[in-house]
Amino acid sequence: MDLSQHAADGHQRLTAETHENARWWSFSTMGRAIVRNYRVWTSATRRRAMAEAYRPIVRGFLLPGAAYYFLVTWLHWRDESGTNLLILGGISLLTAVSYTVFRWGLLPAKRTSLQRLEIVGFVTNLLMYSNVVAYMLLNFEEQKLIYFVLMAVVFSTTGVTLRTTLTSVALSIGSLFWFSGQASPEVASQFVFIGLATSFASFGMASLLRKAILRQIDARLLADQLASRDSLTGIANRRSIFSRIEGLVEEQKPFWVGILDLDGFKSINDIYGHAVGDHVLCEVVERLKLRHKEGIDFGRIGGDEFAIVIEGGPSGAEVEAFGNSLIDDISREYDLQPLQLSISGTIGFAHFPTMGTTARQIYEKADFSLYHGKQFARHHSVIFTVNQDKEMRESLALERALREARMEEEFHLLFQPQHDVAAGRVVSFEALARWQSPVLGPVRPDRFIRAAERAGLIQQVTRVLFGKALDALDLWPDDITVSFNLSAQDLADRAFVFSLVAQVHGRAIDPARIEFEITETAVMKDIAASRVLLEDLSAAGFKIALDDFGSGYSSFEYIDQLPLDKVKIDKSFVRKVTDSATSREIVAGIITLCRNLDLKCVLEGVETEAEMSTLAPLAPQLIQGYLFGRPMPQRDVLRLLLKPERPVDDASAA
Repeated sequence: MDLSQHAADGHQRLTAETHENARWWSFSTMGRAIVRNYRVWTSATRRRAMAEAYRPIVRGFLLPGAAYYFLVTWLHWRDESGTNLLILGGISLLTAVSYTVFRWGLLPAKRTSLQRLEIVGFVTNLLMYSNVVAYMLLNFEEQKLIYFVLMAVVFSTTGVTLRTTLTSVALSIGSLFWFSGQASPEVASQFVFIGLATSFASFGMASLLRKAILRQIDARLLADQLASRDSLTGIANRRSIFSRIEGLVEEQKPFWVGILDLDGFKSINDIYGHAVGDHVLCEVVERLKLRHKEGIDFGRIGGDEFAIVIEGGPSGAEVEAFGNSLIDDISREYDLQPLQLSISGTIGFAHFPTMGTTARQIYEKADFSLYHGKQFARHHSVIFTVNQDKEMRESLALERALREARMEEEFHLLFQPQHDVAAGRVVSFEALARWQSPVLGPVRPDRFIRAAERAGLIQQVTRVLFGKALDALDLWPDDITVSFNLSAQDLADRAFVFSLVAQVHGRAIDPARIEFEITETAVMKDIAASRVLLEDLSAAGFKIALDDFGSGYSSFEYIDQLPLDKVKIDKSFVRKVTDSATSREIVAGIITLCRNLDLKCVLEGVETEAEMSTLAPLAPQLIQGYLFGRPMPQRDVLRLLLKPERPVDDASAA
């Protein structure tokens, strides 16, 4: 599959499209997709469904049929002799044995092909027919002409296909007419009339039964289509995609699985409502469909997550380029008059069988690759690598321990003081998360925070730690504040952030004593939504601090766009001030900028007297570092607050 050429073709088709006004057609989109799939059902699909419907009918007839012909064999043995016994008994015994073999051998309870079922049904009818014809040829009895009528009725229900039904019924009625010639004229005329009536009745019964079964099949197939399609966009849903992946694994066909996550979509839902969000999702699907071709399938597996299945063996470079072209497509502006909206995406890919032997393994590795991409290569496609494999195993072990953790007992906070240089005292503490796992021992915060984000547990962790921060704040003097870090996922969930606000109001704590600390990484996913949320927090009385200032490429942009109260200069500059004139000038410039903008400025990572001597002429306002206090438990915070003039440098407190 030439994915690069396919990507180019799709791009040309996309750029050729004209922008349209907002179209609210989510249900009609699904309807069109379902009708389209209904029309392209293959004959093989319907044949399999026909076999499933007729198999219990044929199997249900064979068991009593076998018992009946064993009885007939015994009656022949009792009533016949010589050649008649040999012929009639042999045919009836063959029929009984054949029915038994068909029932348990050729037609098992599980899946059977329609062709096999048709052959078995026709042979079953022929064996029954042979018994009656043989008996009438050897022992003609007028009254037993009725057997042909009964056979026609039976054949009308056991004929699997229309051709076998017509053939069997015609054979039975034709034989009835032929043998009627040997009966008296009165009896013959009666059976001719009965035969004609039976013909119409049998064909009518066969048609009605077949029509009912076909309707049931179509209804079931349509229900399956509904169950396998996403109700909003009309493309395959999660169940359908996983079924597709599992089928490819069973067939041992190589394929790629990609997981696409939209960046910036959640804020559209939050700000503009679900109607706008639904329209954007439908537009995303329309753009994905431009890349659709045989061997490439798309499905929606979550709110703003999509799966991509690429059959065959394209190279990793081709798949990565194809994924990037998809991201380029969905990153184009969405024209919803009067709104102009933008989103992007990140894709993680994994390959079968190179990167796993089961559907679950492949999906998990694609998902991990997506997570890795959102951390280090946002707005790009990422291929799962061997290096990520070790990281994934460690991450899964960490996630497992995190899911099993008793968070209230295992998680705690340490507090690092922020020292006001001019006042000569501590004015605030930063709350630092710590986890002492009974399984893994002490776990670094950066590791368990990332694991909690990946596992969807970060809000549970944040809620527990925030509650502990409020517990500590209750015991501090009213002029002491606490700085609490919010993760990117916390900040992306407006409802969750305001559940923290509710905790503050519920405890009657002054919001001005709480400072929410954010990083550039946390706000860069959607600066517009972050600004709205932070403005609301600021209006509610909370303080906002930007951490690690200077470490990112757009930190100055955030000073302009966000309602900040404090800026924390990244420790990488502070640690070089004694040796680097450039670092000193950068720090001095930021301090002056903050003073001019009426922002508090914190110097992080001040550890030595030499660093402090170099920084003192710059007139810093707040210092946070080992020189003025290491991270400490609550008991040491209280001890420090009782003796504010005495800095704490107790290494054992960490």
